[in-house]
Amino acid sequence: MDFRTEDLTLKKILVYAFVALVGLLILKIFMLHLLPLGILLFLFLSPAVFVLADAQERGVHRPMAWAVFTLFTWVFGLMIYLLARPDQARGKAFCPHCGGETDPRFHNCPWCGKSLVQAAGKCPSCQTDLKPGWKYCPACNAPVVPATGPAAGTPEGPPPAP
Repeated sequence: MDFRTEDLTLKKILVYAFVALVGLLILKIFMLHLLPLGILLFLFLSPAVFVLADAQERGVHRPMAWAVFTLFTWVFGLMIYLLARPDQARGKAFCPHCGGETDPRFHNCPWCGKSLVQAAGKCPSCQTDLKPGWKYCPACNAPVVPATGPAAGTPEGPPPAP
């Protein structure tokens, strides 16, 4: 397994920690008495390992820096990371066409290729897709008439009295 090409996931790290603890247990059996040291080392490193795995999974900027910070500040660093990390619910979105998981920053679905940007309609002069709430077209600067509002050219307000 090449560590340079694969991301360490929480599952992989926990498997490695389990293998290390089993190895230390075997050493304990052979009278080297390293199990208490191994358990203390595991407890000391586990917050930093958790922060590294969680930061990589959530796409946090500089996950290794967060892990090193947590390593030196231990539980206090873990608490700061848990308060500062992005909410996972904000990081996930789903395509309305195929249901595939996407990123909220994507403009097109990576699974089906369809547009994820919901258009409010088209510009009356240049036919550019518009987003809800836009008052002017970004391509030609034409005023956008709301679909539910009064028709263009008609005055707003009550009709004039005869």
